[in-house]
Amino acid sequence: MPPNRRRGAMGRSVLLAPATSQRYGFGMRNVLLLLSLLVTADPALHAQAAAKSPASLSSAEMKQAESLFQDYFAAADWEARQQVAAKLAAIDHPSKADVARLAKQSFAFFRQGPRLLDKRVQTCTDPKSPGSFLLDVPGPAKSGKPTGVFICLHGGGAGVGDGAQIESLFGKPAPGLIQVYPTVLQKTDSAWNTEREEQYVLAILEDLKRSFAVDTNRVYLAGHSMGGYGTFSIGPRHADLFAALSAQAGGVFVSGRDAGGVLGIEAGIVFNLLNLPIWFYNSTDDPQVRPDSSIRAAEELDALKQQYGGFDFVFKKYSDIGHGLPKEGLKDIWKFMLAKKRDPLPKRVFWEPTRAYQRHCFWLRHPSPGGAKYDVARDGNRFTVTGGAGGLSILLNEKMVKFDQPVVVVDETGKELVQARPRHSLLPLVESLDAKRDPEMWFSAWVELP
Repeated sequence: MPPNRRRGAMGRSVLLAPATSQRYGFGMRNVLLLLSLLVTADPALHAQAAAKSPASLSSAEMKQAESLFQDYFAAADWEARQQVAAKLAAIDHPSKADVARLAKQSFAFFRQGPRLLDKRVQTCTDPKSPGSFLLDVPGPAKSGKPTGVFICLHGGGAGVGDGAQIESLFGKPAPGLIQVYPTVLQKTDSAWNTEREEQYVLAILEDLKRSFAVDTNRVYLAGHSMGGYGTFSIGPRHADLFAALSAQAGGVFVSGRDAGGVLGIEAGIVFNLLNLPIWFYNSTDDPQVRPDSSIRAAEELDALKQQYGGFDFVFKKYSDIGHGLPKEGLKDIWKFMLAKKRDPLPKRVFWEPTRAYQRHCFWLRHPSPGGAKYDVARDGNRFTVTGGAGGLSILLNEKMVKFDQPVVVVDETGKELVQARPRHSLLPLVESLDAKRDPEMWFSAWVELP
């Protein structure tokens, strides 16, 4: 939907954030009060509007914001969160100090609630994902030193496979990290590829963040057989969570072959790997998993790498290891993975969302994702959007852009889409904090694209 427009002084067009009134459910009279949501093509008008707003939250407003933030985090679903957001919008004029205070309080709040016990066999505390997993936690993580996480997904299928199986196969990939060996909630064929198990893995990661000191830039995911499929499914869909992947003797779900006989790869996988390294392998004599989908994924990754750069991957095709591990062992794979760290604010983001609940990827946001590919690059305060971007928002923080200068968004031809001076806002702050609960990836402003 095109943005709402009103005529400003001297006949200039003042651009309101797209569909603001529809999203938060309040009328235009109240919208006019929400100056932090204004995106104006005229910096002078924007400065005049900003000058009329209080420079920070009052004591009463801060108490109200703190209460509403907790209501937002406790809300049962997206619709309930948007009702809270509408209340926050009425006091949406925080200062930089207000933003920092609310973020600090939010992370303290996130650490409340049920925690994992210091024991070997754990149960996920999320009532929707009551699975079990084996856990090894090094001493530094218990004493407060940020420590990476290595999650290993087992193979199996209907009625078989568990965390102990993958621990026996992989051993201890990273003794200095928190190591997790989960068992699927339901032992069915291709279980790790379901949304149910995907959200279970994410719930375990939330448990770890709440219970220990987690370095969110060093979270790794690997799996074998069905776990290899799961790694190829979960990792790319949540490319902003992981530092590196390894999908072993697995593959990618496919969608048949086109008229030319080319195998089609499931959406939301290969395109999302721009910033996420992966090492994967298969063997042509594997009696259980054919290498076709991995071969095709490697071809697509190579084409994307040649065109755009990035796409750090290793694919090895064996002919004599069946469904087992490489003869040379896993040492090189673990070395490749553990040398990687996630960049939480990459210069370019590719995102092909396929899960309705996943509304954020790095610094991109869409309230109803799906059915599109997004390609956005940033250079200082200038962002370039290639292809369609309807409904997309660019999330901002002061590590990314200078708040005292306008942010300019252009399309691939250089045509200006938006020019706006970023302002701290409670809405992107609370939403990004809730979405990631990640001290490296939260945002206090956004630019909404028409």
